[in-house]
Amino acid sequence: MLAGLTFDVVPATAALRSVYAAAFAPPPWCETSDQIDAFAERLAAHVRMPGFHCDVAYLDGEPAGFTYGFPTPDPWPEDRLYLPIADAVGDLSVLASRFEVHEVAVDPRCAGRGLGAALVRRIAAAAGRSWLVTSPRATAAVRLYERLGWRCLREFTARGETFRVYLSPGA
Repeated sequence: MLAGLTFDVVPATAALRSVYAAAFAPPPWCETSDQIDAFAERLAAHVRMPGFHCDVAYLDGEPAGFTYGFPTPDPWPEDRLYLPIADAVGDLSVLASRFEVHEVAVDPRCAGRGLGAALVRRIAAAAGRSWLVTSPRATAAVRLYERLGWRCLREFTARGETFRVYLSPGA
């Protein structure tokens, strides 16, 4: 099922950008080229964060997916979705003691092969207690997380969109 699958723990920005664009340009995300460029800028900053962990999966030598994250920053950040997450969760101690799975992306051409599950299992195994945010409109991602035992902690709205905070199994 996953023949030809290899992993790399050193993020190659061009490979990650390529997979990110393939995964997040189509619906439900519909990210623009400016948003995809902003991802590459965030990645450059995130790589320097203490405890940063990234897995890049390749199928037959081509980048097919990746996950990355880091221990939840302290103090709690105020950029992107962090403030709405804080408002929705209230007691941040439930997230502060966990690893934030910041990005999960699979090239749609590689979907349906178990790659997303392998990536999420791999980062959760390495990181332990984790959390992530996704949109309920990302139905394949929601099904994946819930099938793997992640549970929805809260749903919240930010920038006119609905998001969910998920906690890893055993949390």
